[in-house]
Amino acid sequence: MDYSTYLNDAKIRSGKAGAYKNYLVKNIEVIGQRKLVVIGGAEDRAVLNETIDQLRRKSVKVPEIAYVATIEEDKATEDGSVRFIDELKGKASSLYVLILAPYYSAEVQLAAMDRVMGTSAAIAYALKNVCGYTERDFCEMNEPTGLGFNMANKKISGAIAADSKKYAALEAGTASQLSSYKDKMRRERCFILGNTSSKLDELNSMMNERTFAADGFCDFFSRTPQRPAYYLLTEASAYLGNGKYIEGMECFINGNVRVFEDKFKKKPTYLNPLGKGLIDGLPTFDTAESMYDTSKIMPLYQMIQLAIYMGFTEIYIYGFDGTFELEIDADGIGRKPAEGCVTGFPDKAKQILDRVRAYADGNDIKIYSLCETSGLSMFEKAKYEDIDFTKSSIFNKI
Repeated sequence: MDYSTYLNDAKIRSGKAGAYKNYLVKNIEVIGQRKLVVIGGAEDRAVLNETIDQLRRKSVKVPEIAYVATIEEDKATEDGSVRFIDELKGKASSLYVLILAPYYSAEVQLAAMDRVMGTSAAIAYALKNVCGYTERDFCEMNEPTGLGFNMANKKISGAIAADSKKYAALEAGTASQLSSYKDKMRRERCFILGNTSSKLDELNSMMNERTFAADGFCDFFSRTPQRPAYYLLTEASAYLGNGKYIEGMECFINGNVRVFEDKFKKKPTYLNPLGKGLIDGLPTFDTAESMYDTSKIMPLYQMIQLAIYMGFTEIYIYGFDGTFELEIDADGIGRKPAEGCVTGFPDKAKQILDRVRAYADGNDIKIYSLCETSGLSMFEKAKYEDIDFTKSSIFNKI
């Protein structure tokens, strides 16, 4: 189950409507004369608006909604209908905040897998720590309440568990194919290619080597005949419209992505994005996929694990500047980077990559970063122009 399916589930919407009604009625006196500000996604806001309309028809005096707020600075609009959370600083006396964001663990995990930023707890923390609000100045509306809502939440948790089993079965179905890669490239070097800050001429040089790429990287394929040696597919949208490129490559595919296997030149190898991963001693895929701060580096993390699994001992990471469009600060707020600056990675993402570096150090593996982002500063810095591409080109080895 994906996050959009969850949000549009009839029982979930009904449960949330009931919870919103209870919380609004319960807090009417606390809200007082203050106007409302809403932080949350469009689907939950639609349920809230319907609930407010129902209460008003029953003569409940629900205050007006002043505007929508966001913790992602680039989502603020010029017309003021959506404003950055900083505008709430010092305004607790006039504005009461309704938080409509993922609250319980299964909801948070679904949102993270869909790359949705922000949890109810994180937003509540930011309101208190950044904006000076107290517990009487906001309400976490998605906290489950009532039997119906709790039963619906159990259903969603069960759906995630079922998905995990399904992905594990797909992975098991190609386990022998996966094992054939084990240590196959011992003491070779490889390049892990991103697409957020890549230059085509540099990519062409690196794709003469053994390379990994994923998802949106396929946008380059219409501009060059070069292809990476291995391609990782984690997003269904990357396959749509690009299947003709992807199907000719050696592919690893997350179990939650559906493809036309019969069209592939070689049967793809499946990975379980909710499984333990490939390398014992490193954080599991499930751990990394369960929160936004780490889910956005999942393709990179999976490719690093694949490279280590295959036995590569010299690994270069390229093209991952801008993986996070915003700089996520210690309060969980996404801020625009200063002009000319490259965004880093959140602390939780860095912690996973720190674990990778420690593993590499202990296993005689060298990992280098060709990126500017501070998010990869745990790896030794290398420069593209210092790499000798005549040294170990695939073509020179044939």
